Parts: sequence; C-alpha cells; structure tokens
Amino acid sequence: MTSQEIMPGANPFFYKKSKVGCLLCHGYTGTPDEVHNIGKYLAGKGITTIAPLLPGHGTTIEELLTKTADDWYAEYCYAFNWLEEHCEEFFVCGHSMGGALTLRFAIEHKVNGIITLATPTKLRFIHRAFLAIAAPIFKNAVHKKNKKEKISQEKHTILCYDGYPIAPANSLRKLLKYNLTRLVSISAPLLILQGSLDDKWLLKSAKTIFESVSSKDKELVFLENSSHSLTHESEKEKINELIYEFIRKRSKIE
Repeated sequence: MTSQEIMPGANPFFYKKSKVGCLLCHGYTGTPDEVHNIGKYLAGKGITTIAPLLPGHGTTIEELLTKTADDWYAEYCYAFNWLEEHCEEFFVCGHSMGGALTLRFAIEHKVNGIITLATPTKLRFIHRAFLAIAAPIFKNAVHKKNKKEKISQEKHTILCYDGYPIAPANSLRKLLKYNLTRLVSISAPLLILQGSLDDKWLLKSAKTIFESVSSKDKELVFLENSSHSLTHESEKEKINELIYEFIRKRSKIE
C-alpha cells in the first residue's frame, strides 16, 4: 500500500477466474506493468491472477528509499493471502527481484508450482561489496541507470524509475543471500525462464537455481532473442504460452 499517487499504468491488478490462481510479481524499480501481459493472458485461459505493487514502487523514487525487502515481501504475502481466499491451487511467478521474492515464498510456503523470469541468485561481487560498504553511509543515494538500460526501457515502454536507490538495493542483496543457502529446500515443480541476451551473471543465476533446488519436476528455458526485459520483448507471447502450459499440466484447469 502507498500514500503517494500511483503512476498511470502502475496499478496492481486482480483478475478473478477459476480456482487455479497465479501470483505475479514485478522487479526492482518496476511496476506490475512488467507482468500485466502475462496476467491478462492467463486470465483469458481461465486462471485467476493477481499482481501487487511493491511498496515504494510506481510512485516516486524518494518513497522507495525508505523501503526494504521485508516491506516488499510483506506485500507479496498479503497478495498471496488475497489469492488464497479465491483459489485452491496456487502458482507463484516473478520477474527479476520479483523472482527472488517468489523463491523466498516458495522456500517458506507450499505451492503447486513456481515460475522465475530473469531472476538473480546473487549480484556481481563488485556490486555486493559496494552495497555492503556504501549503503549504511549513503542512505539517500541513487545510482543512475546506464545508457543501455535507459534505451531498453524507452524501446519497450517499460514503466519504472530511472535509477537504483542504494539502501533498498542492499536489502535486496541480503534477500538473495538468504535465498541462495535455502534453494535446496524447494521441491515444488519449477519453470525457469531466462533471456540468453541478458547479462552473464544472470544466465549463471538461472543455472544456479536449476542445479540447487530439490525439485524433480524442473525446466530451464533460455529465450534466444530476449534480454532482461523479456516480458516486454519479442518472445513475450512465447513466454505467456510456456507459463500457461506449465500451469495447465500441473493443475486442474480445464
């Protein structure tokens, strides 16, 4: 929840359909718009979908400065509780940081299936070291996104902030550290989607998730023409189909 005015197009969404439900979650500095295409597609196939707007997102970057991964996770759990009131089978799906929150939820709760998209298991070493040192000192600092990221955002009309607040990013680092040592506890069916054109450390993260979980039913799919913003890029319809088929085969959806 937020007291700030929400950007146009950044609202959370909920489509009530069948007793099969899927929680979708956006990434750091992003909005539910990242996963809205998936949500609408699944709803069209009869699956109930919900996506929260994580605290500090979709308003102003100053509001995000005051938030942590615990705030985001609390909102994630609130959204799942809402879904639980309407459904009997539960799937969880997240993009980037949203995927990290999804993994934490799957570590701590029982679900019917898990989908991650471009999800990190840890940041680059230089970024981890920088955040650990700088975040406690420069609590209001914002790292501007590079030219490549800004061009991608404009090209794919991605609704997000133009910088990364340092202090909240440090709490994301801690979230990833928490997940990494506990991935082995995940045994639910798992679909990992990763753009082949994404940064190498994220490609490695996809493989780490696949190799670390205990799930017997698991699949790692690389999208050859996609980068980090894969839900907005040329293979987005293929992604919708892959997610739907994953859920269909593991649920009672007709």
